[in-house]
Amino acid sequence: MDMAERQAYFQGADLIMFMGQSNMAGRGEAAKAPVCPEEAGAEYRAVTAPDCLCPVREPFGADENRKFKINDEKKKSGSMVSAFISEYHRLTGRKVIAVSASEGGTSSQEWRDCLVFDAADRFRSAVDYLKSQGISVRKKIMLWCQGETDGDRNTPSEIYIDNTIAVYNVMKQQGIEKCYLIQTGHYNYIGYPGGSAGVPSQELERRYERIRKAQEKLCRDNPEIEMAASFEGCLGEMKDDYHYHQSAYNRIGTDAAGYIAKKEGLR
Repeated sequence: MDMAERQAYFQGADLIMFMGQSNMAGRGEAAKAPVCPEEAGAEYRAVTAPDCLCPVREPFGADENRKFKINDEKKKSGSMVSAFISEYHRLTGRKVIAVSASEGGTSSQEWRDCLVFDAADRFRSAVDYLKSQGISVRKKIMLWCQGETDGDRNTPSEIYIDNTIAVYNVMKQQGIEKCYLIQTGHYNYIGYPGGSAGVPSQELERRYERIRKAQEKLCRDNPEIEMAASFEGCLGEMKDDYHYHQSAYNRIGTDAAGYIAKKEGLR
């Protein structure tokens, strides 16, 4: 499919922002991710290729970095995005235009204070480009996966919730219609019983549990934010303190796609 064919094909696609920290950016093994069919989706690269649509390949968004803004350097190694788009298209027949906006080790406060404005700029760039090409968009969705850094930093639940709502509200002002959240998993207390940075593993796990509960409350109290999937059950697939092997990213991407397809009435 050449560029002109791709642009014609993606009429009426759903525009999805893949936002958050390292487990959205992806720390898996790209070779073990499913190959996303070209007919299922395309990547809009707001930083490196803002004048075209590109095939979705892992590691997704590998070079979509801006100095002093969203900058994951060269850390992306395999994400949930290809699995998500492949399953979403299989279930719905709908195409996805995907935009990368993720950086590892970032807190909800950093997102609220700075990073969300870069994400909003990437979203506007995608909307403007698609409009310039005469490509209509049906759904504008934000998929959000963030929380481990707030666990590490012992962020109180109320502040985490307030920051996350503020991030969503900025994106909503730009035209995002819905936020789907992927819940934080565990600190890997099995593989790293000594903990990290002088904090015992039991304490880190307690903090992560508090973030998970805050995310559940956030979704209960805010109907525009819904939980689509959770890393809570992926402890056995962790590769280090915080991240997962590709099998977990593939499963969570598939689970989230199934949930969103059902909630949007597309299945």
